[in-house]
Amino acid sequence: MPLLFTRQLNEHTVLGAWSITERADALLLALPSGISPELMLEQAHPRRQAEWLASRVLIYSLLQQFTSDTPIVLRNENGKPVFEQAPYFVSISHSPGLAAVIVSDKFEVGIDVELLSPKALRVAHKFLSEDEKNFTCNEADKTCLYWSAKETLYKMYSQRKLFFKENLLLQPDPETDNLLWGRVQTDNFSKLYQVHYEVLQQHILTYCIDNSTNEL
Repeated sequence: MPLLFTRQLNEHTVLGAWSITERADALLLALPSGISPELMLEQAHPRRQAEWLASRVLIYSLLQQFTSDTPIVLRNENGKPVFEQAPYFVSISHSPGLAAVIVSDKFEVGIDVELLSPKALRVAHKFLSEDEKNFTCNEADKTCLYWSAKETLYKMYSQRKLFFKENLLLQPDPETDNLLWGRVQTDNFSKLYQVHYEVLQQHILTYCIDNSTNEL
């Protein structure tokens, strides 16, 4: 089982990453016995079954930090993953080669993984503010980082109708490496978050824990 790592971020939150090398049928066998394989496959696009299943195997591996139960993972009305009748928070991201999950028994969380590539440069004008463009300097890796960080903030806020360029704003921390400050800003909501990041197997990984009260 290619579990890359599990990492205790605080007493209430755990992060994990999985290198996807198995076929879907092998990952099905790695699911807890109480989880229906049919339910798992019904929710996954055929071309993405392996990465989708890897993320679910990782979820249940991390959840063992908090409980021996295996609650079903559903989607709420905004598409956010939630546990059925279980008091835990979860965020999920996956690519063809990597899955990442963050689980907490106390805090809302967000996570994203993106393959480092120039692709984000083609749409940078749609999601970067002018200040953010000045920092990313049209560099592919920095632009990909900002895209990923905004995806993480979007998942954290978990409400629809957010515009990445206007409602999700980022700036680097001048004193701390691998940290961005991200603000979710709407007409009736404003909150500052810490977005942590690192490079992992040619991917950028970003994650956030809503453990502050820095709301305006």
